Amino acid sequence: MINRINKKKKIVPNNSKNHQKSNQQLINEGEALIQKVEEVNVDAFDKQKVIHNFYSFPKYYDLAFTRDIDNDIKFFQRCFNQYSNLNVKGILEPACGPGMFLEKLPLYGYYSLGYDISEAMVNYSKERLKRVGIYPNKANVILGDMKNVVFDSKFDAAIICINSLGYLTRGEDISSHFKAMGKSLKKGGIYIVEISFMCDDLRYEKKVDDTWYVKEDGIELEVTWAIKWYDMENKIRHVDFQMVINDNGKRILLHESHDLRLWLFEDFITLASTGGFKLVGIYNQKYELIPEHTPINGELGVVFLILKNIEESE
Repeated sequence: MINRINKKKKIVPNNSKNHQKSNQQLINEGEALIQKVEEVNVDAFDKQKVIHNFYSFPKYYDLAFTRDIDNDIKFFQRCFNQYSNLNVKGILEPACGPGMFLEKLPLYGYYSLGYDISEAMVNYSKERLKRVGIYPNKANVILGDMKNVVFDSKFDAAIICINSLGYLTRGEDISSHFKAMGKSLKKGGIYIVEISFMCDDLRYEKKVDDTWYVKEDGIELEVTWAIKWYDMENKIRHVDFQMVINDNGKRILLHESHDLRLWLFEDFITLASTGGFKLVGIYNQKYELIPEHTPINGELGVVFLILKNIEESE
């Protein structure tokens, strides 16, 4: 869970008919589902066929995970200047979600391209970029799976935030992701990964901000993201997620389980190296450099890992 939440190239388009739905159509379909059942529980469905229902509601995701994007981008700029000798212009964002970074990056002189496995998120992001007049020349978004998306035109840098990489739970899928990213970034390119590691003591996962509240434009959210237990054998962190929504009088309850990678520091470094990435820096949520010999574990909270692509990929 991210603690710093504000609580208040060659792109081949997918011309399949299944990807022609508008964002409003997707929202309407999701709301129709909610009207039939008060509580949506992902465990009742075949997990191989269902994307978490929460990700079918990008408007609420966008509100729930609001953050200080401008300060994040200024920090990214510092990292680009310090760790890369490239003139960073093009930035790739896997698992871009509702497009909050895609919208802001062009204001700092970057071209941004994001991709996400959720069709609802992609359509929401696209509409967001169109509203501010930057789609598709300054920012773009496409449907894609972070396990294996590779771009012919190489990018100068990449970012992935809110522990989104954790949704790849198998080592082979994580390795595949890093290999794909290595092929999509120029040699010397920086990849900034925001994640949290396993706590040495599970009690430290029980944080005071497991539940937070957001209120904006008549929408009230009560969001709970609670780590329940560790599966050490399979390296899985089990999370209980609940969102109580009051959207101008319409009440919705989302309740589902999320399984994420249980990150161990040495394990992460080994997997990243399979794609040609080397760790060059670690920062906390205050953008402060963590000293070199500090034990890296969950007690540090969420961290930014600065990876550098040190190999020339074909």
